[in-house]
Amino acid sequence: EQAGGVLDGKKQLIDQSVAAVNDRLTRLGDFLQRLEAERKQDLGRLSSSVGSLAATTGELHKMLASTQRRGAWGERMAEDVLRLAGLAEGVNYTKQSAAEAESGRPDFTFFLPSDLKVNMDVKFPLESYKAYVDAETDDARAAALRQLTTAVRGHIKAVATRGYIDPKAPTVDYVLLFIPSEQIYSLVLEAQRDLLDEALRQKIVLASPLTLYAMLAVIRQAAENANLTRTADEVITLLGQFNKQWQAYKEQLGKLGRALETTTRAYEDLNTTRANQLQRPLDKIEDLRQSRNLPEE
Repeated sequence: EQAGGVLDGKKQLIDQSVAAVNDRLTRLGDFLQRLEAERKQDLGRLSSSVGSLAATTGELHKMLASTQRRGAWGERMAEDVLRLAGLAEGVNYTKQSAAEAESGRPDFTFFLPSDLKVNMDVKFPLESYKAYVDAETDDARAAALRQLTTAVRGHIKAVATRGYIDPKAPTVDYVLLFIPSEQIYSLVLEAQRDLLDEALRQKIVLASPLTLYAMLAVIRQAAENANLTRTADEVITLLGQFNKQWQAYKEQLGKLGRALETTTRAYEDLNTTRANQLQRPLDKIEDLRQSRNLPEE
């Protein structure tokens, strides 16, 4: 009987353990089902996002397929940098309109102190860069890089011949050429380290978004300093005019003061000395009248 009781106790413990394990397995199964459902939802969202990204990329490629659209996109990039640098259109710069696109005018013209200007063109060699990114072999990548540097060099030569430097305007002695991509800018300069010097010899300053921001910050500060100087000069001129009028006011006030002093002395002389001299005969007449008992009238 004792052995049977022990066996029953062990069986009960085993049953309890099995029940606990089954409960844990059930909970684990539920958790795995929820995890699988969430994974499917995440995969669905990811698939949707990838589809949207692919569609957006496709639209971007279509949008940048034409030279005109690439130019417009590059100009928008430039305007973003201008806003970030605190420049305002019509105040610090002017922008070429769509109707002026074929007129040979620069894309942007910035205003400097002393009525000077600096012109800037925007160039975006996307096709050459896309060929470099899409290249699958080292040889294809090297050829695409040569094509990219050649395209940038061609833009430099083209801008240098457009008459953007004009002493009659008057402009400064250089032109900005904005490449609206840090990747393209860095890639080209790494491949052709003498390209900056070559551009400078043609009075062209290459600029990426970061370097353009630094240049524009200097331009904005120079404009603010010039405005401050003009304001200070105007204040000094006004102070000079005020001082001139103040001196004239003090001179006239002094004359009036001296005239008032003369008038006051004359009044006091009349009120004292002259009045006393006139009063003495009257007093004597009054004494004589009283001594003779003469009537007052």
